[in-house]
Amino acid sequence: MELNKVSYEWYAVYTQVFKEKKVQDYLGRLGIECYLPLRKILRQWSDRKVWIEEPLFPRYIFVKVSHYEYFDVFAVPGVISYVMFGGKAQPVSSRQIEGIRTMVCQQEREVFVSHANIGKGQFAEIMCGPLKGITGEVVRISSDYHIVIRIDTLGCHVFTNVSAEELRILPVAPLSRPLSAVKNHQRPLS
Repeated sequence: MELNKVSYEWYAVYTQVFKEKKVQDYLGRLGIECYLPLRKILRQWSDRKVWIEEPLFPRYIFVKVSHYEYFDVFAVPGVISYVMFGGKAQPVSSRQIEGIRTMVCQQEREVFVSHANIGKGQFAEIMCGPLKGITGEVVRISSDYHIVIRIDTLGCHVFTNVSAEELRILPVAPLSRPLSAVKNHQRPLS
């Protein structure tokens, strides 16, 4: 029986503007596990178009620390604070981190029209694919569904496509609501 088992949790850290990558490098040199979700975006420069990687959540990075390393994060140049609610840093679940990693890695998918009996306000679970097991609320009904991963500690949303055949309606609302489904005509984040 281990009495001194150290537990690690993910936290969102607020950084200075445009310092996310430098904070990631510094944390890596300190041996602190971190995750900076990046997305590729096409930018128009004066003479050409260029693909660049930018943070999915500007000014945020995720760190996985124990209570021993919790305050070491503040020694990193560019770190402002942990994301706090009620004066306390709130952990981000590993499941949410894995959901973000999966969405960042996955390619855009085709979405096909379905006539499944899904109603507004119902809660659904994704049954297959990289987001299997994630639940959310159906906000709008249309020929396709844009699922939004809600990272409650950040108040941010990440978009991806899912077809109605990939959803299972839940009889009641889940206790936590990391996802909502909305129809949005914007291109999903990749």
